[in-house]
Amino acid sequence: MSTEEAHGVRHEAGTTGINVMDGESVLQNRHPGWGLWWKHLGVAALILLFSLGAGLDGFFGGLVVAGLVVGYVAFARSQSRYIVTDERVKKEVGFLRSDTREYRISDIQGIDTSQSLIGRLLGHGHIDVRTSDGTHIPWVGVPDHEGVAQSVRTHQRKYDSSMDRK
Repeated sequence: MSTEEAHGVRHEAGTTGINVMDGESVLQNRHPGWGLWWKHLGVAALILLFSLGAGLDGFFGGLVVAGLVVGYVAFARSQSRYIVTDERVKKEVGFLRSDTREYRISDIQGIDTSQSLIGRLLGHGHIDVRTSDGTHIPWVGVPDHEGVAQSVRTHQRKYDSSMDRK
């Protein structure tokens, strides 16, 4: 894990692309796995597959369209992130249609983690961060999902002990 210091605050993860509040320390900054865009990538594969039977011009046209879809996915992934700081958790996903949600560490009621067989092979898992009012943030395709969940739990515990809660 890299360590970085900015504005007198020590960060355990990179801060590129994150709007950090004064005094806030970034603990985790992860991009979602490629599987989050499996539908887009599947469409690109189908376009390429169907273009194989359309002659040379059709193939190149299909290649261009499939390349544009894959390029969009790559750019959307680079703009998307799952963030854990010492004060909040945040999800920012998408490029054309952006989905952003965040909770303060103090508002988190529970954390669920899961990992499929394919996720085990790829080293990705899912995290569902829940609050007491029933809302949640689903994080899909998180690299080292158990480490990310543990960061949240650790800071929840620190918050609870500072507030003398259990």
